[in-house]
Amino acid sequence: MNILIAIIFGVFGIGVGLILPDITNQIIRYKNKKRTIEIINRSFNKKFWAFIIVLNGLLWTYSGIRIENSYIAVLISLIFSVAILIAVIDMQIRLIPNELVLLLFCLSIPFQLIFFGWKALFYAFICMVLLGFAFVFIGKILGLEQVGAGDVKLAAVMGLLLGYPNITIALIGMSIGILLFCGIGLITKKLTLSSFFPFAPFLMFGTISTFIYLMEQI
Repeated sequence: MNILIAIIFGVFGIGVGLILPDITNQIIRYKNKKRTIEIINRSFNKKFWAFIIVLNGLLWTYSGIRIENSYIAVLISLIFSVAILIAVIDMQIRLIPNELVLLLFCLSIPFQLIFFGWKALFYAFICMVLLGFAFVFIGKILGLEQVGAGDVKLAAVMGLLLGYPNITIALIGMSIGILLFCGIGLITKKLTLSSFFPFAPFLMFGTISTFIYLMEQI
């Protein structure tokens, strides 16, 4: 393990984490300008943002430690930061910005090419289409209020980002996260069977968990 590389990635990770609150606010203001109805903004306290900053720093550090190729390590670190940003914004305003989904899409292609190759990218596109259709089907069953268009787009991009069979790990991680969240929420009576909650944090939790698993296999 190269301690210097770990420190450099950690410092950059903390630095990126420090600007995430400002990026979040800028995106929310931009989205408000495009809507006739103002978006409800659920603000977070300093402890929450401190956790996000530390988490981002730890994920960047882990990428620097586990990945020898610095370019790939930076690429994965950026994916981590975008995933965190998507999750936080969905928690804050119940909206997944198309711009961030597009950014994740753009990061997915070089990651698949460099990490897995052209053949894997082809199958990843198939995975993207199939997962998108699967979430549309789920949305039809549950109602689009619970599985919105943003969730469908994000799930599809997850399919491209991770490909098969890695997407199965992400879906398992996502499901475990939802079950724990709902179980604890129902037990503590903070949730009911009719409660609505943002879906992106669980999608991104599954994604980040899968990347950690993949890096552990290196």
